[in-house]
Amino acid sequence: MIAGIEGTVVRRGTDFLVVRAGGLHYKVSVSPQTLAAVGVVGGAVELCTYLQVREDLLQLYGFATADEQDLFEQILNVSGIGPKGALGLVGFLPPAALREAIQAGDVERLRRAPGIGAKTAQRLVLELRGKLAPGVAGVAPAGSPEAALADALSALGSSPAEVEAAVTYLKGVDLPLEELLRRALTFLADQARR
Repeated sequence: MIAGIEGTVVRRGTDFLVVRAGGLHYKVSVSPQTLAAVGVVGGAVELCTYLQVREDLLQLYGFATADEQDLFEQILNVSGIGPKGALGLVGFLPPAALREAIQAGDVERLRRAPGIGAKTAQRLVLELRGKLAPGVAGVAPAGSPEAALADALSALGSSPAEVEAAVTYLKGVDLPLEELLRRALTFLADQARR
């Protein structure tokens, strides 16, 4: 699995980037939000990615933030929504607003996303309502010690809900990352025993 790509933008399209990394050029499908967030041709770029593998296709999807990628992958679990539909949804609204629309059951707002009809929007609400964690961005500003802790917990395989609970529990505690991580893991183990 290709989890991310870092390199130089070689070409920009309306819904893709070509990124040169390690001597190879990768075509990465992106949302309009991600396309707007990355630099110009010749500039450096770092993207979180999702690789779709099919019998006849390898397609790489890129995201400016891990939060956008996480939401994309959760939407992919909804029956009837493929990568293009999921990319259309995460590009239509910022992750926090999209989670809010799903949680509120706002089918009218969701069906305005490209490629999403009324039935698909209803299925999205039915299958994901109450299952989406608010995302790390809601509890940990980028660049903060909490965000570093959230990244470390995610890398260790913690679920979004566990990450949110641990980050909220340790919010404002001023300790080195290693100690925060140790305390977070202890907290999560205690929660699992209850």
